[in-house]
Amino acid sequence: MTDGRVYLSAAGSETKAFDLRDGSGIKLVQMAGIKVGFISGRPSEATNRRAKELDVDWVLQGIRDKGQCVRDLQRKEGYSPEEVCFVGDDLLDIPAMKAVGFPVAVADASGDVKAAARYVTRAKGGRGAVREVAELIVKTQGLWDNALERYWKTASSSRQ
Repeated sequence: MTDGRVYLSAAGSETKAFDLRDGSGIKLVQMAGIKVGFISGRPSEATNRRAKELDVDWVLQGIRDKGQCVRDLQRKEGYSPEEVCFVGDDLLDIPAMKAVGFPVAVADASGDVKAAARYVTRAKGGRGAVREVAELIVKTQGLWDNALERYWKTASSSRQ
């Protein structure tokens, strides 16, 4: 969801940049009836705020073992690995990528992460990669037209 950079002010505040196209992609996936969650190794209020704006289903932060986190979430929600996608960019993401049926690496991910992926985006992390994956999933499942129709109806009243 970000380009991997964290901005720290002298006063101690932290900010991150989020691409609006990625937010639109998440909303499209949600309009298709697909659940979305964030798993991050670094706790961040900026991530909490973005997750709240997008009304994502899970926000799990401070996670060191993302693979176990994904497996636990799959068990809890009743998903098979084949029903789950994980988008990653760095080494902590590889165990989670190995736990899902559709592991994705962003274009500027590390080489090891790209090697663990079934799909590598054209867009870089924080620059539309999530949107690219969202469109791919929704279109591949034949849900695009209905999701787009629902998105247009709700876009004027929601934040992306």
